[in-house]
Amino acid sequence: MNTIKVSWHGRDAQWLVTDISSNAGPARSLESWAAEQPELTQIRMVLSAANYSCHWIELPGVSGRHLARALPFALEENLINDISEYLIVPAGKIGIRARAYVASCDLVERLLEQAEHLHLSVRELIPETQLLPEAPTAVWQDQGWLVKLPGVFEGWVNEFAMMPVLESVLENQHDLGILTIHAAGLDQANLLRTTIETGFADAFERIDISSAASESPLSLTANTRMVNMLVGPFQIRQTQEDNPRSWWRPLAAMTAACLVIAAATLFVQNQHLSSQGQYVYQQSLSLYKQLFPGVRVRALEREFRGKLAEGNGNSSHGFAYLINVTASAFQAVNIKTIKLDSARYNERQQELVIEVQASNLNDLQTLRQALSERGLSAEVASASNENNLVKGRLKIGESA
Repeated sequence: MNTIKVSWHGRDAQWLVTDISSNAGPARSLESWAAEQPELTQIRMVLSAANYSCHWIELPGVSGRHLARALPFALEENLINDISEYLIVPAGKIGIRARAYVASCDLVERLLEQAEHLHLSVRELIPETQLLPEAPTAVWQDQGWLVKLPGVFEGWVNEFAMMPVLESVLENQHDLGILTIHAAGLDQANLLRTTIETGFADAFERIDISSAASESPLSLTANTRMVNMLVGPFQIRQTQEDNPRSWWRPLAAMTAACLVIAAATLFVQNQHLSSQGQYVYQQSLSLYKQLFPGVRVRALEREFRGKLAEGNGNSSHGFAYLINVTASAFQAVNIKTIKLDSARYNERQQELVIEVQASNLNDLQTLRQALSERGLSAEVASASNENNLVKGRLKIGESA
């Protein structure tokens, strides 16, 4: 599998490719490099440290398997744009400090789209600083320093910004180990070593310098396992060969869909009927308590049927009898201004109490007279004028 280093140059608005084995070699466009490759060449890309950032966050008590969920909340205040615009890749912990690589989703998406357009199959996208050993290291590269201080800092720093970064990173740091500086010329390496030894003498045990003739610290074998940034929406999924679809699969899918729809319909109908049944029960219970106040309800349907059965057969007393005769009297007087508000039945006194509204007191007397003509004893217990209406209460019982 070919391995190349890619970096986005905003000034030229293009991806540039560098051979990872000779990082100091000339860069060329991704298009020109892809033109020399066979169709669907599988490649491993190393993303330039200038195109992503590395964050070390203290997360005490968070296990490794929960890092992916905890990191977005921990990094929210450290990022400029909304957290959803970034690809956040957890990369292990050192003590309580967790490492996360952060890149723009738009940048990664554009890289993969261009690779697909050029018929390249990208299998891995590795952060460049992952190629450095897990030890304090500084490498001169592209007019800046590629720095890796495990648990403290990781990334590429422009040479003019190196001093402020060192002040921010190495403040209150002690015994970070042995720092190895790799540079093409000794001038840059000695200048960096002098700066660190002068301003941050206790930060490192000692500082070694490696000449350009030495082996480059950037190596794919430096770590046993590399962090792959192609995760989440960019994860590589295995493609399967398209086989002819079986004839029965559409039929089975249609049958399953019909069953789901039928089950959903039955469920909705059952819920609707259940709610209606509950509503009817509550209304019946309210009516029963209104008609027979003070009666304890044990079995509503049975007791309701018992009360209604009292008026059946040859019996001429009871609730059903009084209700029937009262309804007959209402129908006989045929006064539309009389409105029944409520009715209560006193079982102990065998008496029906109704509250009505009428336009005047004469209407109440007319109703009382109609009840008396039907063999009932009826009296107006109370009457009052409210809002040009007469509200009255009639007590109805059987004649002695």
